[in-house]
Amino acid sequence: MSQKSLPLVLLLAVLTLQGTGIASASDWSRFRGPNGLGVSETTGLPLEFGPSQNVVWKTKLPAGKSSPALTEDRIFLTGHENGKLLTICLDRATGRILWQRAAASRRLEKMNLLNDEASSSPVTDGENVYAFFGGYGLVSYGPDGNQRWTQPLGPFTNFHGMAASPVLADEKVLMVVDQDIEAYVIAFNKDDGSIAWKRERPDMVHSFSTPLVYRPKDGPAELIVPGSYQMVSYAIDNGNELWRVRGLTYQVKSVPVISGDTLYFNGWAPGGMPTARLVLPPFQTAIADYDKDKDGRLSKAEIPQAWLPGSWNMQDLDKDGMFNKREWFYYSSRRTSSNSTMAIRLGGRGDVTDTHVLWKYQKSLPDVPSLLLYKGVLFGVKKGGIVTALDPQTGKVLKQGRLPDAVDDYYSSPIGADGKVYMASQGGKVSVLKATGDWPVLATNELGEDVYATPAVSDGRIYLRTMAALYCFGSKP
Repeated sequence: MSQKSLPLVLLLAVLTLQGTGIASASDWSRFRGPNGLGVSETTGLPLEFGPSQNVVWKTKLPAGKSSPALTEDRIFLTGHENGKLLTICLDRATGRILWQRAAASRRLEKMNLLNDEASSSPVTDGENVYAFFGGYGLVSYGPDGNQRWTQPLGPFTNFHGMAASPVLADEKVLMVVDQDIEAYVIAFNKDDGSIAWKRERPDMVHSFSTPLVYRPKDGPAELIVPGSYQMVSYAIDNGNELWRVRGLTYQVKSVPVISGDTLYFNGWAPGGMPTARLVLPPFQTAIADYDKDKDGRLSKAEIPQAWLPGSWNMQDLDKDGMFNKREWFYYSSRRTSSNSTMAIRLGGRGDVTDTHVLWKYQKSLPDVPSLLLYKGVLFGVKKGGIVTALDPQTGKVLKQGRLPDAVDDYYSSPIGADGKVYMASQGGKVSVLKATGDWPVLATNELGEDVYATPAVSDGRIYLRTMAALYCFGSKP
């Protein structure tokens, strides 16, 4: 059916959803649902749930920290077991595993203890699934588990291991590969895996954020990619850079969210606090003053003790024991980088740092969890169960406080649905808040298992992965 033949009300709804990059109100086809916003229009979600309450089904899974992607009748996840990198398909109604397929090979790469071989979440077009593994690359399977195509990638030079997830837009699979050497963003044709375009990101080092799709009223569709120190927008059709904003922290993890023509993003990394800032001289000045052996690089012994990083191996990008010009720039930029939650007005071209940053907030910021914009409130949760609610128009704090029954670490991102906000802690405590600026806590549910994945919600069900299993919770059997 063409858009011209749609009823006016339905046509307006379609155009509204196209403008935000959301495919449909019930879609949860990628990490954090529609366009990564973490919001669903579903209703009837349970307030209270746990291992013995409101369980529709529970399925034991291989290890992994990826989040569920849903189709109308299936669930896709990734995992690893017995040295194999697995893409897993489950039946939504029963939780039965329909099939699981192993990637052609597995490569062990250095990663943070909190990372995982299956941390990147799959994405689906409603039939096929597309999965990324840091130890292999990209693979696509059909609905019955038949391999459609593969694109081996790597090895990667990411100090903590890869973690970004692929996204789909305009018949392309888009993947951000931010690493210490030769970072890039790449687009594959989703039907055959051929490369549509690839753009180098020479200013970027290791980061972990999954990008967002923005469809303005005028101009090309955009892929908005946070990275070290800056956020960059690329045209999805050809990969050309459209705009950038400087001033991000050096190591980004969370997903940006949008509302209308405004983007919100949170970036936090160690050393991005005002008390940790240190202004270092330009590389040529440092070389002139401290390069004793005149080899054009700086060793640990040559750099003043007060300037040395606490993690030399992270800053030494090529691992040769020395700082070259690029590494000095990266490290000196890190020492002056700034953690913040920020609002950016979309629609610019070129460097729009001075014209399009609307506000910044720099206290009690989340580390890994993404922001949630829901019911006119911007929610964030950080380590210790500290929740901050901001006015998205001004950045003003509406309420900040601690979840009294869920003082814990947080890696799962909050989601909003049914007038509620769901926040899952590492220790498996899921707080349910009323989606208002004063966010009263309505319930705290204990799963008794660690949680790193972000829940998926659809059709009155919550699909929540723990480190042992995938649960389906619902108020009605």
